[in-house]
Amino acid sequence: MARFFTFCVLLSFMICLTVSKSAKKNKDPEFEAFKKENKKEKWSHVEEGLHAEAFDLIASGETLTFERKLDDKFGCIFTYAAKPGGVPTEEWRLTMTMSPDATAYSCQLRVERNEQRSDLMFEHFQLKVDGHQRYGYSDCHRSEEVSLDKSEWTVDETALKVSSVPEKFGGKVSAVFLVTAIHVDHDEL
Repeated sequence: MARFFTFCVLLSFMICLTVSKSAKKNKDPEFEAFKKENKKEKWSHVEEGLHAEAFDLIASGETLTFERKLDDKFGCIFTYAAKPGGVPTEEWRLTMTMSPDATAYSCQLRVERNEQRSDLMFEHFQLKVDGHQRYGYSDCHRSEEVSLDKSEWTVDETALKVSSVPEKFGGKVSAVFLVTAIHVDHDEL
């Protein structure tokens, strides 16, 4: 079991690709004009067992959702609200992977910057996976080197989701990671 989790974590962290498209659109005309002026081409990479995409998190104060599917068994749904003020958008990367034997999946979201530290102030976040898996492993980071304090986030292993804890979450997150596995019966050797 420990080898399985190590494999999943290594598989996800070895993949450094990214993709495109924004989350939901903000209806503020000034904000839309800003986005149009500062629009740059997002990248995306898709192949069997991998989906990586760059996308913009929008600091609108509204709860927004960004969702992608890897295949008919696995998808990632990231729901968040970031406070307006400061930077209006920030580029993040979604990476979804599937193990070669299709028994493990991972979903990783992280800020797409050299410092690996987000400048957004989040009100809340939730990463949920869609599919028929069982929980494997999860982690959240404030920056590349600093994990989010365990009191600031929680895991629901049954619902397969990682969420910020109301009134304990400090508003800063730069990466969220969730690994799941499909239950496969193996004959004992």
